[in-house]
Amino acid sequence: MADVSRRDLFAGAASLAAVGGLAAACGGNSPTPTPSSGAAGKPKRGGNFRLGVTGGGSKDIMDGQNIITKPDQARLVTAFETLLLFDDNYKLTSNGLAESVTADNPKQYTIRLRKGIEFQNGKTLTADDVLYSFQRIGTKGNGLTGYAATATMDIAGMKKVDKYTVTLPLKTPDATVPQTLASYTFCVVPVGYKAYPAQQVGTGAYKLKSFTRGQQSTHVRNPNYWRGGGEPYFDQVTIQDFNDSTAQANALLGGQIDAMTDLPASQVQVLAGRGMHALVSKTGGWLPLCMAIDLPPFDDVRVRQAMRLIVDRPQMITQVLSGFGFEGKDLYSPFDPGYAPDSLLPQRTQDISEAKKLLKAAGQQNLTVDLHTTNGAAGMVELATVFANQAQAAGVKINLHNDPNYYGNQYLKLAFSVDFWGTRSYLNQVQQGSLPNSPYNETHWPPKSGTGSNFISLYNQALATTDDAKRIEIEHEMQKLEYDIGGYIIPFFGDLIDGYSAQVKGLKPSKGTLNLDSFGHGFRTIWFG
Repeated sequence: MADVSRRDLFAGAASLAAVGGLAAACGGNSPTPTPSSGAAGKPKRGGNFRLGVTGGGSKDIMDGQNIITKPDQARLVTAFETLLLFDDNYKLTSNGLAESVTADNPKQYTIRLRKGIEFQNGKTLTADDVLYSFQRIGTKGNGLTGYAATATMDIAGMKKVDKYTVTLPLKTPDATVPQTLASYTFCVVPVGYKAYPAQQVGTGAYKLKSFTRGQQSTHVRNPNYWRGGGEPYFDQVTIQDFNDSTAQANALLGGQIDAMTDLPASQVQVLAGRGMHALVSKTGGWLPLCMAIDLPPFDDVRVRQAMRLIVDRPQMITQVLSGFGFEGKDLYSPFDPGYAPDSLLPQRTQDISEAKKLLKAAGQQNLTVDLHTTNGAAGMVELATVFANQAQAAGVKINLHNDPNYYGNQYLKLAFSVDFWGTRSYLNQVQQGSLPNSPYNETHWPPKSGTGSNFISLYNQALATTDDAKRIEIEHEMQKLEYDIGGYIIPFFGDLIDGYSAQVKGLKPSKGTLNLDSFGHGFRTIWFG
């Protein structure tokens, strides 16, 4: 694609079950978060909720099954919903559009819709909409980020059993299907749906009223919303783009917005002093330094290994996250049951002496390299800056490039860059970022030949393995390859920190992928108190 969609935060791989779960969160010490607004009394209706979201620009989109930046995420979830849902503990639930998703056998699922759900134009949700939604995602030419997840699905073979039931056959067994169906870019859209500027019609809590790319959008309450209990509560939601975190925080402090994504950790106490709150969610979110393994100087594995040993991880957590996070060891998906323990793949620590030896052996003892970053998520610029300072000890000079157009045509083509990802299970993360056909393969993994070239075969074996213990063994093999010769530097897993005014109620910490408790579960579970 000319402009690769950014960022499909697909979630979850678990056992072959209708609705699976994930392990409890890893440890790690973070500063005490400001209390959430979860216990806030009876919800009230009314008001215009103004949200400031990090990033965005002229390439903003609104598509029920696609995103580029965080503002696109926020806009998507206003209007569109998934078949299954993750709860605040990142466990799958049947609380979405489907009353059940059942594994009939290792190569077929049956999806049963809830009855009586209407789209925002009054049309009833039926099996035909599910078929169209899968077909739209599964058409490669549409360039949707969920396309990679359809590789195992026999979408052409899907059948409508009745008005509210479809069968989903698989080309090969895939234990990650239920988690995919809970991914927010796997939403259900009506038959004939097209992206903005076409009319946006979903089953979600808010209808699009206006949209100016790079600036803001407004969304009004959906009178046909299917959930009970009075949801949603706001009359209107206004989503504003912010490319500068300082301006974003000032807007919150000054009362121009009611909440913001990606509050800088240094501002947590500032908000508290003004009677506002920080929502701190311990997640598996991560900011990687991405080394493209087929581009110099990172096509030499010794350089990649050296760069990983340069990192002082505890210092990064202090300086980049103000302590809001826990250490990583260059492997993603720390909440996955198959995440390799330290006894198998030890936590990495800084070793400047060994890094120098590796660089010298590679003929790169005076290495100078460009590192590209942007303010696409909290900490991306700071991570690059701290790493550049740490690299000096090994004789490495880092030229920083903070590019506001980072997610343009050069994205995924850079030798050395910073990015952001959210919570996700291991196999789904592999699917989205570590395969040749992945939409976001920023490290160009795996190698085409030699050690590591069997990674794809191992991945396919893992997908087809329904025995949890055997699948985890395969995942450990895959992780060892990434740990030894991969292109990611993953120094830490950072908490999601968002800010909000005292009048916003209903927000809770979440282990999920999206800011502000999945944007208030599509802006339907939060209100003004």
